Amino acid sequence: MSEQSRKLSDQELTASHVDAVRKFDMAYAELLRGIAEMRDRGLKHGFSSFTHFQTETDHVTKGEALARERAADLLYRQRGPDPPVLAAVGEALTKGTINREHVTEICKVVNALSDKVSVEDLTVHERTLIDLARQARPHEVRRVGQRIVDYVEQSSKSPEDDDREQVRPQCALKIWQDGSGHWQLRGALDRVGAQTLQGLLGVLAKPRPKDPATGAFDPRSTAERQGDALVEILELAARSDDLPVQGGESAVLTLNINLDEMKTNQPVLLNESAYVSMNTARRICCGGASVTPMIFRGDGEDLVLGRMSRTATKAQRRALAARDRGCTFPGCTRTPKWTEPHHVVYWTHSGQTDLDNLVLLCSHHHRVIHHTEWHIRMINQRPAFYAPRWLDPAQTPQYNLAHRIPDRATA
Repeated sequence: MSEQSRKLSDQELTASHVDAVRKFDMAYAELLRGIAEMRDRGLKHGFSSFTHFQTETDHVTKGEALARERAADLLYRQRGPDPPVLAAVGEALTKGTINREHVTEICKVVNALSDKVSVEDLTVHERTLIDLARQARPHEVRRVGQRIVDYVEQSSKSPEDDDREQVRPQCALKIWQDGSGHWQLRGALDRVGAQTLQGLLGVLAKPRPKDPATGAFDPRSTAERQGDALVEILELAARSDDLPVQGGESAVLTLNINLDEMKTNQPVLLNESAYVSMNTARRICCGGASVTPMIFRGDGEDLVLGRMSRTATKAQRRALAARDRGCTFPGCTRTPKWTEPHHVVYWTHSGQTDLDNLVLLCSHHHRVIHHTEWHIRMINQRPAFYAPRWLDPAQTPQYNLAHRIPDRATA
């Protein structure tokens, strides 16, 4: 600590720190403005590129040099009569009200949206992130930025594109044993699967309370706590009586649905962090997952919080297993333990949770029913399936015969 700093009071030292941080951010803005001007002039000073000039004279990595150039182009580089793309972000950085990490996150969002939204919409999203950056940390800006990107991407999808994606979701899991005998996992989850897992980890991966005897805190890292939580999830699933329906009630999911938009394809906010299509939301509400649908009128008035009775009871699931004997989709051989109850008349369309409106479907065929033109009708308490008209113009009802009990003469 310098002699001058030692003479400052606590309050003065803190104020000095805040002022230094603001000047640091303003200095970065000055650097970017200079880079924008140098690029406009084509200055390279004999180097092969301006990027090469930076790496050699500033002693930075190529990645840092390119990041500076991208930020300078967006914040301060003017092309023709139009202002820079992110002029408002540049102004905020110049004033020192946001920092370079905020700028990095906002630039990522803009790059992702540049060819997906109008200039006017991009300006609105820019202002939203600037206002947030003035009061939040960069990772929170990143989270909201990703939510904006999710919303735009879901909004731009046609119902047909969404259905094609949801019929075969992009989930994968690879498990292998390394040379030391430890098991390694690598995979990918779709939006709904990821939110279900995060909901479980949020509860089970919390640090343990401080040891009352020793006063020691939980020594596990975040990765270790999440690994232990995953094992606990697997053990809970293995012990669960509801395992026949994919582990019974899954992690709690919250869907924010505007009642005025329930018959549209407007994206729905899942767990306050990711958007899914309305079709996907209907499928989630229909299935066995423990979902809390937050349903509002257009003016934001809360209509329903919960309606957990939409899920089949254990007794109903046992009755469905005895009646349907497995997935009811024609030709499917999946047994009851691999199925979940489906509302023939969707729960979101006022369908009732009773045996006359419930059938068992495996996860794959549940997606097929929700995201293709296949549909179901109950005929004499049996689920009849109807193929798309382009496949079956006569619309002949089809039944799953795979679970029939063999006749005694042929048993």
